Amino acid sequence: MKKLNSIGLSILNSYSQIFFSDAKLLGLILLIVTFFNINAGFAGLIAIIVSNVSACLMGLNKQKIVSGYYGFNSLLVGLGLGIYYNFSLAFLLILLFISLLTFFITVVLEGWLGKYGLPYLSLPFLFGIWTVGLAARSYTGLQISEAGVYLYNDIFQMGGVQVLQTYLAIGKIPIPDSLIIYLQSLGAIFFQYNIYAGLIIAIALLIHSRISFLLTLVGFYSAYYFYHFIGADIGELSYGFIGFNFILTAIAIGGYFIIPSIWSFLWVVLLTPLLALLITGSSAVLATFQLSTFSLPFNIVVITFLYVLKFRERNLLRPELVSVQHSNPEKNLYTHLNYLARFGSRMNIPIHLPFFGEWSINQGHNGDITHKDKWRHAWDFVIIENGKEYQNEGKSVKDFYCYNKPVLAPAEGVVHEIVDGLDDNEIGKMDMDHNWGNTIVIKHSEFLYTQLSHIRKSSFQVEKGDYVKQGDVLAYVGNSGRSPFPHLHFQIQSTPFVGSSTLEYPISRYVQKLKSDYVFKSTTIPEVGDLISNIESKTGLKNAFSFISGQVLEFSLENEDTLFNKEIRWEVLADIYNTTYLYCPRTKSYAYFKVNTDELIFTGFKGDKKSELYYFYLGAYRVIFGFYKNIELIDPLPIEVSRNKLIRPVQDFVAPFYRFMKPMFRMYYEKIEEVFDDSKIILRSEVTDTIGQKSQLLFASTFYIDSKGVENWQMDIKGRIIKYRRTKDED
Repeated sequence: MKKLNSIGLSILNSYSQIFFSDAKLLGLILLIVTFFNINAGFAGLIAIIVSNVSACLMGLNKQKIVSGYYGFNSLLVGLGLGIYYNFSLAFLLILLFISLLTFFITVVLEGWLGKYGLPYLSLPFLFGIWTVGLAARSYTGLQISEAGVYLYNDIFQMGGVQVLQTYLAIGKIPIPDSLIIYLQSLGAIFFQYNIYAGLIIAIALLIHSRISFLLTLVGFYSAYYFYHFIGADIGELSYGFIGFNFILTAIAIGGYFIIPSIWSFLWVVLLTPLLALLITGSSAVLATFQLSTFSLPFNIVVITFLYVLKFRERNLLRPELVSVQHSNPEKNLYTHLNYLARFGSRMNIPIHLPFFGEWSINQGHNGDITHKDKWRHAWDFVIIENGKEYQNEGKSVKDFYCYNKPVLAPAEGVVHEIVDGLDDNEIGKMDMDHNWGNTIVIKHSEFLYTQLSHIRKSSFQVEKGDYVKQGDVLAYVGNSGRSPFPHLHFQIQSTPFVGSSTLEYPISRYVQKLKSDYVFKSTTIPEVGDLISNIESKTGLKNAFSFISGQVLEFSLENEDTLFNKEIRWEVLADIYNTTYLYCPRTKSYAYFKVNTDELIFTGFKGDKKSELYYFYLGAYRVIFGFYKNIELIDPLPIEVSRNKLIRPVQDFVAPFYRFMKPMFRMYYEKIEEVFDDSKIILRSEVTDTIGQKSQLLFASTFYIDSKGVENWQMDIKGRIIKYRRTKDED
């Protein structure tokens, strides 16, 4: 049964992959559309089966086979040949072997272009269809089909008198020529040269993805009006219906390979003239060989454009390439926006504060003393007590609170450079010959280094070449170099040299004190005057939410309620990619998460959205392991959390330009009772559906934490209280 399901998915996905999707419903509709011409429908299906069976027999990646990556080019070849030739034994033989050749070319191009991070698109289809087009002139066994020559006969055969009459009636409706060509171009993608096919495909795309549908219109009408503007022959769009090049390019550039945005839409429009030139030029050249240009312009423009983007050194967000492909423009966009809101822009490695306790910034970015020009992105940290940086009269370095305090590694890495041997300055004096003083530079990755300066002489606890973990003690604060008073200079840079140009890069996961309150900062650049500290973990919170692979969590329902089950059992598991998740065997649901040294972050959910695990996932969407009275964690939730299904399609249409639906998560740290090593902690969270300026509370959760973990938790769903208590001590 599982194998049959995989075979069915591989077939459906081969159809939907033509629109860069893995949606089963879209694939099913497109499969049906191809059977508007019976010969084409069967030829396409046979071609898919040949390619996918070959891929299985040769031991290729199963996931790629099921996703349709190896089938969609052969499908296009089969559809094209099924339209041009009548079915016969000779045709079937040619179809089998050209499908096999197309599959081979697909694998070769995947390996070649894949080295450069580029897609092969429909290049294998072009090689396949052109090969048969050239070779078939010598094959007397192939008979040219009359499909498409007598349009009314084709429509009659497709659906009888009723369909023909409907077609004639539609022909009397004053439909704009541009719309007719648009629908014909959509149908032509599957070699169906009628507006019925185009209309069904347009509706299927609209159901599947509003952004994809919008892009088809933008791409096509950009071309249509460009042709008008330059005085080109509009008939070129309808002759051979090669307008689909603009449609496929728009989806690829506007929302699949690139995050949908005003920039991706702008590039769709700007690439239109290039496509037009390539269509006209390539058609003229290929006509000498009696071949059609098919999708050649689409392939050239998309692959070339993506390749050019890889050489950018700036404006990386205009447009921004998709880093994790979700095969849907909406998912690509919403996942990207959610990630940026939670973790900051393009931050691959989190950099933490390099000290224990609370410190203040007395010079930040673009400082008025030394942080200027190419060194403007840096911080100077000091400790302040009772409004001063020092005790007594502050005449000795030892009077300063930050002097001789530990300097910590801000992230894991390798010690790249150490400068030592410089004495501390007397208070008020500076060593102008050695600007940075005693310094350490750590390499965290290629083009990412941190530098910590003004270290105390001979206080280094590590050596050059040592591997360090985040939080390891590196050295102690001193007053060496251009430093009149003890402080810690900290900068992030892209090159390994002491005194390199600084890099604007945020600090991850820290707490800022505002009078008597605290604010959690996820990824932010601290400013002058900020009083900040790393998160100091509490044992109870860490035990409760530091889920470990192999751990089992069990809860039982306390109150009488029929909304949920009486017993809950979740397992903590990890897949082959070391992605960790909570798994509910009963509902077959997955809640994916990451645990850092000081927080739990849920990253995704798959399964039953009426299950207890789904409510737990949302209720504990983000938890820091430190307790700060009245601190409030705010995190954006995936748009799927919104329960307003009527407004969602509207949001999809305008999402590349403006987002007004923003489900939010809030966590409140309400109470803590500490007795020796034991503690009782109460956390409360809320999930709200925010549309514009209006917010609606969807549900609230309360977690009661003891030293062993989550002792019990309850949900308040529109006034209905559901309570669960731990029945198994968490291992």
